[in-house]
Amino acid sequence: MERPRCSTTHDIIVFDVDGVLVDTSRSYFEVIVQALDWAWTSLINGVVDCEGFSERHFATTKTHPAFNDDYDIAWAIINCAATAQNPSLAQSLPAPEEWRLLLDGCKESDVPSWVRSTFGEQIPRDTVRRACEELYFGVTKNEKHTALLSPRKGLWENERPMITIPWSAIPVPAGIYTGRTAKELELALKRLHWEDFPDSMIITSDSGVTKPSPRGLEILCHTSHASTPLFLGDTESDRQTVHAFGRGTFAAIGNFLSDAEFAFPCPEEALEYFGFLSPSNSSVNL
Repeated sequence: MERPRCSTTHDIIVFDVDGVLVDTSRSYFEVIVQALDWAWTSLINGVVDCEGFSERHFATTKTHPAFNDDYDIAWAIINCAATAQNPSLAQSLPAPEEWRLLLDGCKESDVPSWVRSTFGEQIPRDTVRRACEELYFGVTKNEKHTALLSPRKGLWENERPMITIPWSAIPVPAGIYTGRTAKELELALKRLHWEDFPDSMIITSDSGVTKPSPRGLEILCHTSHASTPLFLGDTESDRQTVHAFGRGTFAAIGNFLSDAEFAFPCPEEALEYFGFLSPSNSSVNL
């Protein structure tokens, strides 16, 4: 049954990137999986004797508003498991239900402080983040003497677009508010053929503004002379960003937030529903 279209007063569309514009199920999730396995064997001298970080762990983490940075998710789960002082990963890694209970203890958005106070820092944050970057971007043969990891292709190559239209087809100003760095976002925009997206309408983590702070929405609305955003995101930090902003609407893309008032499998369906695209404009195949 076709969903009826909704009349809208939104005057700007703001996109998250991962899980919204780009399918990252085989990139950032896999970065966490491989970073844990690498740290466990190379730094802790342990044995990977189980599945490791699972999709259920990942989905659980993404429903917490503080955990928007996938590299910090990797660092958190590594140090959590390391507290067991057991070489067996199977004996050290909390089950998804246990992980959820631990995450409930993180009451603020300062994930690094929570990790250090809860688990300590047996494995330094900078080391894990560097390994995650190498997993994501890849390591060339020329970099093998300075890299933590052996030469390999970057997991970013597994990413696929979740939207097919050009950003210019959207009839109101469009912005991007993402936890990616500018370097990571550049790869996503190339995947989307959105290389001409205006820099003035992009907020990355390099700016020091990160979700769930509403500051990113404030900047984008001010820049575009807008007031009422429609924010398309996929995690609790995205939803809380709109809540903190106090105006506009949050629409969930994907499966992490099944309880969201507005939920869609892809961004083009959301744009159709809110009246920004006609069905003939949408042709994404997921």
